[in-house]
Amino acid sequence: MFRAEWKPAYETGHQRIDFEHRIFLDLIIQIEAELTADAPIEKIGRRLTELYKYADFHFYSEESIMIDLSFPGIEEHRKIHTALLEELSRFILSMSIDLIRQNDLIGFLVHWFSNHTTREDIKIADFTRARIEQQG
Repeated sequence: MFRAEWKPAYETGHQRIDFEHRIFLDLIIQIEAELTADAPIEKIGRRLTELYKYADFHFYSEESIMIDLSFPGIEEHRKIHTALLEELSRFILSMSIDLIRQNDLIGFLVHWFSNHTTREDIKIADFTRARIEQQG
């Protein structure tokens, strides 16, 4: 089981992004708990849809921040966001035909959150820090 808590490694240094990431992580933990507890598929499906809608909002918000910062890697980052949403959409679709793969879903969500946050979103923090140092 994932059962993760917020770690300093997940921090990007941007207050709003970190706040949204905490909500995102909480949703993942809820989904895992519901899958582990064999919650009704309708409940899990609803939570996955909530996660999809939140991720879509969060990605749009994060991309707006990158635009405001003139972040040079925004197009590549946007492509990653699109791919992640497409993958999540496939999991949601598989639920609608009752083919959910619990371990695959949890693995995807854990990998998505931990790797995307620590490898991609951290680039925003690094860029912001370098920009501040240049101005200072």
